[in-house]
Amino acid sequence: NLQGRLDTLKVHTRKIKLSEDVDLKKIAQATAGAVGADLANLVNEAALRAVRNGRKAVNQEDLLVAFETVIAGTEKKSRVMSEKEKLNTAYHEAGHAILAKLLPNCDPVHEVSIIPRGQAAGYTMTRPDTDDTHITKNKLLDDIVMTLGGRVAEEIVIGDISAGASGDIQAVSKRARLMVGKFLTRDSNSS
Repeated sequence: NLQGRLDTLKVHTRKIKLSEDVDLKKIAQATAGAVGADLANLVNEAALRAVRNGRKAVNQEDLLVAFETVIAGTEKKSRVMSEKEKLNTAYHEAGHAILAKLLPNCDPVHEVSIIPRGQAAGYTMTRPDTDDTHITKNKLLDDIVMTLGGRVAEEIVIGDISAGASGDIQAVSKRARLMVGKFLTRDSNSS
C-alpha cells in the first residue's frame, strides 16, 4: 500500500543524499503495484543517474526517470526507428491510450511514449489512483479491450498489424486466465 511503499523508499534512501525537491510521497503514489525490489532498483537507478550527471544528491527528476527505467526498461538510444516504425508505434500506443481514457474501468493513463525501452518500441503506462486490490470482472474486461486497442488501431489506420502486439497478446492471455479462474468457473458452477 501507499504507506508501505513510502516506508520502503525511506529505508532505501536513508544512506543517499536527497535534494530538497524530492517528494518521496509522490514517488510512492506513482509506484502503485511496485514491490520492495522494484523500489530498491528505482533508488539505485536514481543514485546512478545523479552520479553520471555529476551531482552528489538525487533529485526528483532522477527518481522519476529511474521509475521509467525500472518499470518500462532501459531506453534503447542505439535503436534507430524509421519514420514508418515511429508512426506505427504512435498509432499502436494511441489505441491503448484512447481506450484507457474511454473505458470506465481502466486505470488513468500516466504516460505514453514511442521511445524504445527494453523489448518494446513504445509503451502506454496506466496507473491506478488508489491501492485497491479488488479486481472486478468489468475491470478485467476493460483492461483486455484496452490492451488489444493498440493492435486494433494498427489494423484500422494502417491496414495491417505488427509483431509489436505480441506482448499485448501475452498480457491479454494472462488476464483471460485470471478471469476464467476467478469469474467464469464460479458463474458456470452457479448455473
